[in-house]
Order: sequence, then C-alpha cells, then structure tokens
Amino acid sequence: MTRRVTRAIEVLLPTATADAGCPPDSWMEYKIMGGVCFGRTCSTSGDCKTHCGAWYSYSMNYC
Repeated sequence: MTRRVTRAIEVLLPTATADAGCPPDSWMEYKIMGGVCFGRTCSTSGDCKTHCGAWYSYSMNYC
C-alpha cells in the first residue's frame, strides 16, 4: 500500500531539482582617482552573477 501511494505522488507531483546557486552577498568597492575617493556597492545574485552600481564620491575616510 505504501509503495502505491508513494508512486501515485511521484506521478502527480513532478520531481523538483534545484541548481546549486551562490548565496547572496554584497560588499563595497573603493578606489582613488585624482585624489578623490569613489565607492560603489556590488552584490552576487543567486545565479552567481556579480552586479555593481555606479561609482559615487565618498569621504577619504573610506578609502
């Protein structure tokens, strides 16, 4: 009986498979150009792609 119920569930519900993704992560990048500190926020998405925002000027305390 248990095998029949299990088999019925397997037929009715498709097997879910998940790809191993990357954990979401974010960080700040900084650089100095012409004596000015610039920073931007970057992050890694679940599909393992890195995305970064625009560069903005920051206080020299961050660089």
